[in-house]
Amino acid sequence: MTRTLSAYITAVALLGAAVLWISLPEFRALGMVHAAIWILMSLLAESLWLSTITGQAMESMASTVDLGLLVLLGFKPAVWIVVIAFALANVLFSRRVWYKALFNAGQNALALAAAGITFAVLGGEPLVGAGMGAGGVGTLGASLIVPWALATVVYFLVNTALVAGAVALSTRTPLLRTWRREYLYYNSIISSAALFFLSPLVVVSYMAIGYYGLIFFFVPLLLIKEASAKYIALEKAKDELISQERLAAKGEMAAEVAHELNNYLAGISGRAQLFLMNVGTQTPERTQEGARIIYEQVSAMSILTKGLLDFSHKEVRKQPTKLNDLVRRTVEFITPQNKYERVQFDLDLPGDVPDLHLDPAQIQQVLLNLFSNAADAMRAAKTPLPRVIVRTRLRATGPEVDLTVEDNGPGLPPEAMRRLFEPSFTTKPEGHGFGLSTCYRIVQNHGGKISAQNAPGSGARFTVTLPAKSGL
Repeated sequence: MTRTLSAYITAVALLGAAVLWISLPEFRALGMVHAAIWILMSLLAESLWLSTITGQAMESMASTVDLGLLVLLGFKPAVWIVVIAFALANVLFSRRVWYKALFNAGQNALALAAAGITFAVLGGEPLVGAGMGAGGVGTLGASLIVPWALATVVYFLVNTALVAGAVALSTRTPLLRTWRREYLYYNSIISSAALFFLSPLVVVSYMAIGYYGLIFFFVPLLLIKEASAKYIALEKAKDELISQERLAAKGEMAAEVAHELNNYLAGISGRAQLFLMNVGTQTPERTQEGARIIYEQVSAMSILTKGLLDFSHKEVRKQPTKLNDLVRRTVEFITPQNKYERVQFDLDLPGDVPDLHLDPAQIQQVLLNLFSNAADAMRAAKTPLPRVIVRTRLRATGPEVDLTVEDNGPGLPPEAMRRLFEPSFTTKPEGHGFGLSTCYRIVQNHGGKISAQNAPGSGARFTVTLPAKSGL
């Protein structure tokens, strides 16, 4: 645990202790019997806890009781009830490490105090007198709706932000990202809203029937817990399945790469052994032929390893980039090369395409891969007048830009379409199979999409869709 995290936990615990000290007189006035009953109710709610979807934080069903206590008793008696119930729950159910328990107790006290102050400032008053005797029950009216609603929002924000702060410091991740990951996903927000809207049921049940009425609200709590537990279990199972599929794909790719490297090394080893066996007796022609074969094998290994390095590159250095200018520079760069000697490039680059937030080197790599594939396909098919059309278009339906690279070659084989972007898959005898998978990863890292299809008539068409406002 870092010093910053230790200081943060200490500060939250001390502030929570200060709130408890200030609230002690009101808690004493509540009476032991009533306090014990409310502590039991809060303890039952605390027992219905769940870890968040990442497992880094926890959520309990106690927020319903906490907010009900705030409206019924005021936040000062409620703070003591909540903290005592939490301490008992930690011993009986959750078994947190001591410093985490101190932090959570302080966090609960601060969240409830912030909500209670908001409730009081907006005109809300406790509905039940401290003595809980005859005439202690106030009137439940519509005037409490706004104070209760805003107090609920404050409770949620303070409660979750304090926990997210501790998780962010322990994992060294930004606070907002941690908060969004732990609490601001759809199912968590829906579950929290359901719990908060159940808190008036605590108030109404108690005021209508007394303590026996509190039994009715525990059934919805159990249902919410079960639904949340199933959702979290499903998400974890999905993550595990994705992880297993990735590992399987990596293992398959590693086996294929090892097989290819072994083939190259076998050729090199065989030629090297012939050199050793025929030293001094081999003709210059045979020596030259053997050296050529070794050179070709090493070159093939170099192509393979370069593809692996390109594929593994993840870091994106984005900057404002004019996509049309990047396309022009890339075409000007490659046209003098022998591969593109007969290829005609037609550029359709309208002026309404906005600046994009891109890594220009990586997007240029995508263009180079697509241009190279098009040239190779047209050369292999002996296309009479090879041509590549490059278009950019700002989508009318959303803030996205389409970059299209289309050739007039033989097109894509139907059996290759499904595996086109898989690592190590290639339709070229000399290809390493990482060109299009590298393009896929680069575009994905930019928040975009890449797709392929056969153009009407003949030829292949690749469309790269990039977000027009990403990072700006």
